[in-house]
Amino acid sequence: MPYRKTPSQMTWAEAFEDHRKYVNQKELEQQVINHLDNYSGNPKWTKLTRDQQDDHYEILFQIL
Repeated sequence: MPYRKTPSQMTWAEAFEDHRKYVNQKELEQQVINHLDNYSGNPKWTKLTRDQQDDHYEILFQIL
């Protein structure tokens, strides 16, 4: 596992970039979940089994 600086070891620029990446990833995750959940008025997410939801999160994690 590569060494990762703690926030106290980062410059302001590094901290802001780290935060931007985190927010962007969470935004993408939320958009995908919203799309599956009810964007089109067809709630697909709630019809998935727990295992299917877990698989979906695993695939999403690999992509992001």
